Amino acid sequence: MERSFIESMQRWAPLGFAAAALIALLLAMAIRGPTAMWFLALFAVFLPASLCTALIRWWPGGRSVTHGIDWRRNLVLSGAGLLLAAVLTLILGVAWTGGRLGNMLLVAGAMLLPPAALVAALGWLLGRASHLDAQIPAGETVVHRAQEHWGVLLPPFGVLILAVLALVAPFGVIGVTIAAVLYLLALPGTGVTALAAFLNTSMVVTDRHLLIEQGVFRRRIRKLALANVEACGVKRGWLGGILGYGKVSVICVDGSSLHVRGVADPQALRRFVLAKAAA
Repeated sequence: MERSFIESMQRWAPLGFAAAALIALLLAMAIRGPTAMWFLALFAVFLPASLCTALIRWWPGGRSVTHGIDWRRNLVLSGAGLLLAAVLTLILGVAWTGGRLGNMLLVAGAMLLPPAALVAALGWLLGRASHLDAQIPAGETVVHRAQEHWGVLLPPFGVLILAVLALVAPFGVIGVTIAAVLYLLALPGTGVTALAAFLNTSMVVTDRHLLIEQGVFRRRIRKLALANVEACGVKRGWLGGILGYGKVSVICVDGSSLHVRGVADPQALRRFVLAKAAA
């Protein structure tokens, strides 16, 4: 009984979200003042929700009998649904430009672009496997592993908060412009960078080398011989000191350097690097 109810909800979810999006858009058109923006925001939520659920349900390769739900597939399709909703809304907004409905649709389409970029990037990054262990030289022993701290995900939230404050503050057109730049440009940029740093960065200290894997669109692995490490330092901001993460800088005898920000427990990584470098 419970399973049939869930399957029924999944079957009708796309149509339900589509109906809710249409109602929200009609109310946004009928109501004047700030309340209309809230209904426009609901439209910007329900329209992509209908497209995302439709793609997840009907696109081939859904639930697997042996592996269950393919979360990466669902994330990628959700990003595609958000992007499709944004493009569709922008096209309709341009077609009806000059009127109140066209302007509202343009705003709604712009609101959907950053979430589409972030969800698509998350699905893409989750599907990329790490090759760090395969690069560990034969015969070497791993003595320490370090990962990125979730604190690297905080900057996008800070950008979003600043965008909201600029929008609601009594700055007029200047505030709206600042909010638009922060939301449309800074938020996707910092968000994708933060997700890539959190998901794509890993560090391994062996008895002879320090291996660091990182990168936004392509993972790169750097291998440093510990015998060539001249110094290793840690820098923490006030937030990193509270949450327990920081930036690790490694300087080699040839003058080259490597910097990794947002390392969880950076002092532990520094101790192992210096201990093995001095051995």
